Amino acid sequence: MRKTLALCVITVFSLFSCSNSQTKSGLKNSVSQTIASGTNTSDTSEKNDIKSSNEDIILTMPIMIDHPFYFDTRDLVQEFNDADNGYKIVLKDYAEGLNMENISENTDWDNYNLDLTLDIMKGGELDIIPNIFTDPGKFHAFTEKGAFADLNPFIDDDENLDRSELFDEVLQACEINDELRYMPISFTIDTLAGPSKYVGNEKNWTFEEMKERWEKMPEGSTINGHTTKDYVYYALLRGNISSFIDYDKAECHFDSDEFINILDFLNSFEDLTGFKQEINGTSEEFVSEFIISGFMQYHQMFWRYPAEEITFVGYPSDDGCGSFFNIMNDQVAVSATSSPEKQKGAWEFIRMLVSYECQYGNEFSGMLGNNSEFALPINKKAFEDMGRDQYSHEDEKDIDEFTGQEISDIYLTKSEYQKLADFIPTIKKVNIGTERDIYEIINDEIFAFFAGEKTSKEVAENIQNRVELLLNEKI
Repeated sequence: MRKTLALCVITVFSLFSCSNSQTKSGLKNSVSQTIASGTNTSDTSEKNDIKSSNEDIILTMPIMIDHPFYFDTRDLVQEFNDADNGYKIVLKDYAEGLNMENISENTDWDNYNLDLTLDIMKGGELDIIPNIFTDPGKFHAFTEKGAFADLNPFIDDDENLDRSELFDEVLQACEINDELRYMPISFTIDTLAGPSKYVGNEKNWTFEEMKERWEKMPEGSTINGHTTKDYVYYALLRGNISSFIDYDKAECHFDSDEFINILDFLNSFEDLTGFKQEINGTSEEFVSEFIISGFMQYHQMFWRYPAEEITFVGYPSDDGCGSFFNIMNDQVAVSATSSPEKQKGAWEFIRMLVSYECQYGNEFSGMLGNNSEFALPINKKAFEDMGRDQYSHEDEKDIDEFTGQEISDIYLTKSEYQKLADFIPTIKKVNIGTERDIYEIINDEIFAFFAGEKTSKEVAENIQNRVELLLNEKI
């Protein structure tokens, strides 16, 4: 049976294709009659009926029809159920009643999140829980509250999976109090990078090191192509917000000297223009955001400087560890309230998702081409083989379809691949997604600072108090 890779589209849970809305709406109408009973909605024939016998243990998994996670995993659910392994996954749709034909006019997202939240809170309703929240940070709040089981014992006791087969660096970054409370199915990498001649050769840096090097840049230099306060804020700080929040202890550190110093640095740039700026591609670039989500996309980042002349410095931070694994939506958990037997079955499905057979090649929403790459596989051998598939063509040329001219440098090179492979073990943190209401607090205060309404210290104290109150309520 064809396997559909269930990795990268999870990264874009909240992005829906308007062009497919009519198709998806039709699917939703057909699925509403069958999903509660566990029938695979992609094929309603008797052959593909997944109703369980009395001997099967039922595992309930929430999904949202029209959601990329459902479309990427429905064949895997069918395959799991057809395996006659004593378990059957039944899908529970939480999107019923949502207006999927016009997302912008939908007023029921809060109810969708609320229903899912309540079922997780009361326990016993769900067994396999992917992060299908429209606000990914809500999923992480449940990890802090102990709603999900520790997966480390399942990995350690599994005769068919060795931890070395997965990127252990990513797993360790995801752990909370030494417990792996969800499995990252795939990941991207968030970092800042710049020409080594400007930023140096050391991976990661502190704020003071960054500031010292910026002061030596030529006049008119840019950060991520811009020179105004708002764009520099987006580039240097917004992607680094989670580093000021300690979810383990329900604490935040926005009143720290580090945060205040960054605010003052941002305020030294040009005032907001009131209109969207175009990227300046001619000035000297100090650092740019690098979001690494696939091999071809990664290769295309080196259009201005070759990989050997670029250093991954990360976001400036006091501990010098400012690069992140980003798994904001690529998470699947096992309910802590499920029975041991159900947890075992849930783990078997998760193990299937991270297997080499599932993660290597296949369709993966175009991961091997078409510039549709969304994430890197958590399975290390799949990563290695997919990289090799790319750089084995590094010397080949192609013909430009528009000009008819021969072009080169279109494939990942082996040195680029090795640079990425060497970089991954240096990353120690994970960006699990900051909840929207926290971002709104920070934006509200910082833009008041940019407008001259408050000092950096006042802004830091306000953010600290407001976010601290929110954390105490949520965790």
